[in-house]
Amino acid sequence: MKTLISLLLLLFPLSLFSAEITADSYLLVEKESFTIVAGKDYHRPLPPASTTKVMTTVLALEQLDEQENIVPTNKVLSIPASKLSLIPGRPYKAIDLIKGAMVESANDAAYSLGVAIGGSEAGFADMMNAKAREIGARDTHFENASGLYLPDHRTSAYDLALIFRYALGNPRFEDIVGTKYFLFKRGDADVKYMNHNRLLFCFEPSIGGKTGFTRASRHCYVGAFDKDGRTYILSILGSRNLWGDACTILQHIYTDVPTEREITLSRANTITLAAYHVEKEQKIEPKKKWKKAKNSKKAKKGKNRFKRV
Repeated sequence: MKTLISLLLLLFPLSLFSAEITADSYLLVEKESFTIVAGKDYHRPLPPASTTKVMTTVLALEQLDEQENIVPTNKVLSIPASKLSLIPGRPYKAIDLIKGAMVESANDAAYSLGVAIGGSEAGFADMMNAKAREIGARDTHFENASGLYLPDHRTSAYDLALIFRYALGNPRFEDIVGTKYFLFKRGDADVKYMNHNRLLFCFEPSIGGKTGFTRASRHCYVGAFDKDGRTYILSILGSRNLWGDACTILQHIYTDVPTEREITLSRANTITLAAYHVEKEQKIEPKKKWKKAKNSKKAKKGKNRFKRV
């Protein structure tokens, strides 16, 4: 019986895991060959929320000098959170806005970068769409730099993985997407922001990633992971249980994945995390050894027992 179960897992891994996954669409691929490991409805165009900022960062790194000054317009005052609360007329270094967009997922930073590059939000969206076509992302249409919901602002899990693969070709992007904390000068004080990507704090193979959330898009994610010298990219759209979905999908290539408690506590030590309004939590010591999901009590009851956090 055990031999039969093992054989079924090898032959039909996707069908066994799909019932546990809440995402509307997802894709797990090997980066270089783009060989698909697992996926569901991954060519379906869906709202990507702040994973949009991967493309914004790609263009910012290609078009701007990191040390050049960018001066926000009055529009930033009306842009909803998450944000850095930029002050119109005050100059900011491009690199600070890039890190703010990727680490804190700041919508005002993404908007300001877009206007500085494209002359207007619409002009920048045209540049984003042109770059998407260049990359081969043909199910994608961007309308803004931030990912704030608009009906025609869409991408697919497949395209999102393509865009992230392209972005990883820039070593500077890989440095930024793997940044855990970002210090930003606000007035006379430095504000410390923590990356929204919880896997960066509790899963050693994580290279970096970008989260996103709006009510319309639900939870979204794209990120990269190392396994035996190879890089894998995971993209998720429309999830109701993001970290549970991510860990379930990652079991296609990893025996050890973070536990529910590790995922929950990985947001500890936050000083400012405006998008999620997280209360300060107790610090935890880094775990000394990964737990195998198949041996845990929760794994015996079902692999997808992660709470929505």
